[in-house]
Amino acid sequence: MINFQSIFLFVLLMYGGELFANTTAQDKQQLEHYYTKFKADIDADNMLHVMSYIHQLRQLAVSQQALEIEVESYLFEAMVKRRYGAFEEGVKLNNYALELAQSAGNKKYTAWAYLHLAHLEMELERFRLAQQYIHHAIDYYKSDNSEYTTLMYLWQSKIYLAMGSYHQALAASNKAQSVTANIGDTMYEVAVNHAQILLKLGDYQAAQTMLANVDPTQISKSQERVRLQYYLALANCYLQAGNFKLAIHTALSQLANSYNTRFLEEQAQLQFLVASAYRQQKEFKLAYRYLNRYSLSKDALSLQRRNNKVLQLEAHFKFDSQNQQLLLLSKDNALKEQRLLQQQQTIENHHLQQQRWLLAGILIMCGLAFIYWRWQNQRYLVTLKQQVAERTHALAKSNELLKTMSYTDSLTGLHNRHYFFSVINQQLAKLARANHLLPPAQLQNLVFAVVDIDHFKQINDSHGHGAGDQVLEQFSKILQQHSRDSDLLIRWGGEEFLLVMDNLTFNEAAHTLNRVRNAVADHQFTLNHDESLQCTCSVGFASYPFIAAMPELFNWEQVIELADGALYLAKENQRNAWVGIAPSTEKTHWQSDDVVKHYRKYLLAGELQSYSNITAKLKF
Repeated sequence: MINFQSIFLFVLLMYGGELFANTTAQDKQQLEHYYTKFKADIDADNMLHVMSYIHQLRQLAVSQQALEIEVESYLFEAMVKRRYGAFEEGVKLNNYALELAQSAGNKKYTAWAYLHLAHLEMELERFRLAQQYIHHAIDYYKSDNSEYTTLMYLWQSKIYLAMGSYHQALAASNKAQSVTANIGDTMYEVAVNHAQILLKLGDYQAAQTMLANVDPTQISKSQERVRLQYYLALANCYLQAGNFKLAIHTALSQLANSYNTRFLEEQAQLQFLVASAYRQQKEFKLAYRYLNRYSLSKDALSLQRRNNKVLQLEAHFKFDSQNQQLLLLSKDNALKEQRLLQQQQTIENHHLQQQRWLLAGILIMCGLAFIYWRWQNQRYLVTLKQQVAERTHALAKSNELLKTMSYTDSLTGLHNRHYFFSVINQQLAKLARANHLLPPAQLQNLVFAVVDIDHFKQINDSHGHGAGDQVLEQFSKILQQHSRDSDLLIRWGGEEFLLVMDNLTFNEAAHTLNRVRNAVADHQFTLNHDESLQCTCSVGFASYPFIAAMPELFNWEQVIELADGALYLAKENQRNAWVGIAPSTEKTHWQSDDVVKHYRKYLLAGELQSYSNITAKLKF
């Protein structure tokens, strides 16, 4: 994808000189100050800083009738909203900018607004609508023969490429290359996109020729996503040419420099490429490792897209709904209090009127009326308080239900990651308080165990995802039967579960997890149509504190990573097995990050010790 930060800077530089023609001499300086600051912050990628004064810039633009600046401010704010997942607000802002540009008859900014909408719809994977928007933009720029013309055709090519229409993507890319003003970073981006299309069509030699026209020293100065896509295309050329070692070297060098969640798509493609190259070299263990990483990256990318498109809107809806309920209840209570005051005032006025006219003759009646009034008033207050208490209780139950739903996995009924993250700090604080009062020999601990169903993908492929869901439900019940009330049982993701057990020795934990493993292996999983199958599971675990003498040396996240590494060892060596990792000696000088990252090296050196039910010697 094109980095819209660079596109924004480009449009500002091209048309910035035209934007102050209609401003007055008195206000021009202040508007120009903010606009210059706006361009500089975009160039420096200070997006959030721009948001602190974007409304001031827009107000100045509106007051001085600088329509182009106003449109740009809406497009920029829409881009930032989209980057942080607020797609609904981004669509509104983009459409508002489009209406402004159209109402003023400004064709340049109308085309620019259509380009932004095409980019947004492409991120939402609505390619047909993205095509319609980009065609509107091309209709204006196709006769311009400028950098903008190149950008429009490049975007059209990218949309066709995302849809899988490679020949149409190639035709659009050829149009982008034919523009005489095709220079600078845009030229490199066009060349990389063209090479990607040729690779999809299987013509790696032509792709290599295209990439040879790109200066590597210049591409290193371009936007990070463009650089990643260049080296991804180059590595794919090497892979298709059979130069697997060079393909692996190129891909791994970029993976080492791109640990950024903004580039999950490129990371996943690089990992898949490395796995493919290793498979061609028959290095299947390494191929499996990177294929597994590719799967995790794709899952993370899918989760990110799903969160961007659904979860944030759902959260806004629930939050607004709760606020609306609270507001309605507050208004209802205020109305009832007002009615109560009105009734009290009416009764008091009536009582005073009776005293004024019948004071001498009806003193007893006045007393009885007063007593009756007080009784009615008290009864009404009790009823009102009871209604308020009932509605408050109902609202509390609704809030508790919403909280429970957000903390519970809908399929298995177990707690999810959100719940785990909300309680883990409390668990650790409780553990620290308990250990503070205990002698060293009686210190308590937590055991983090990662449990994973073996060959779960084969179950989905062979029996369908409905059968996979049934296996997950029955598997979770087995885990519940073999866990204590004090244990935390979390659905960690997919077919992976996290079991947190407190106050167990390493051997006790191993015995418990072995019972779980045996129970799963012995269980007949029943499916629809009276089918049944057997499954196994693999377990990796580690204890927190990892080193009793230095509990702060390894945090709980690192202990889970070590447990996950132990799970990998169990699956690589046998499956239907458990593996635990513990320190051989309590070395307090360790660098915890290095131990977690290179735990296999420490196991080989004997500084870490592995425990398992696997009788053969473990291969690290």
